[in-house]
Amino acid sequence: MMSNTAPLQVPAPTTPSPQPTQPFIAAPDAVPQFKIHQQTFKFMNQTPVYIQVTAMDQSFWVWVSSSGANPLQIDSQQGQGATGPGSGVFGDLAMAMPAFRPGQPVISSTLLGKPIDETAANMAKRLATRFKRQFLVNVDVPATVDNAMLLSFSERKLVDMLQTILAPPSPSIAST
Repeated sequence: MMSNTAPLQVPAPTTPSPQPTQPFIAAPDAVPQFKIHQQTFKFMNQTPVYIQVTAMDQSFWVWVSSSGANPLQIDSQQGQGATGPGSGVFGDLAMAMPAFRPGQPVISSTLLGKPIDETAANMAKRLATRFKRQFLVNVDVPATVDNAMLLSFSERKLVDMLQTILAPPSPSIAST
């Protein structure tokens, strides 16, 4: 019995025509610009408040703590480093970005830590709204009723620092 079907013909592979190549242009050297600013303030002449601001191109990383305990300090009972709110170590981390269009809300999220404690996220939102920049915020101050004034004081001092950092440099007076 003979088959009336023709053999399957597969077209020959075609090679794409060469595209005009554009010469590789190296980007200018990009040097990351990180500037670290640190200050210590006394709340009611008693409690120290430590603030560190890492200024990047269009964003800031902020750390606020009410205790400057050494994070590498070993707890003799637990055998662990100092941890928890007010211990001077990396605590909850929140991020906020300014709105892309007028009338839209600021976007924020707690990246690390307990999402129940909104202290860092709320501070990041207020800073992003005010300065129109992205903020990463660590707040290492226990969120208690007693610390409400301490947090307010810390944020006020932080805003003062940021205004100084963002202020255009004053022209120097040339002496003749």
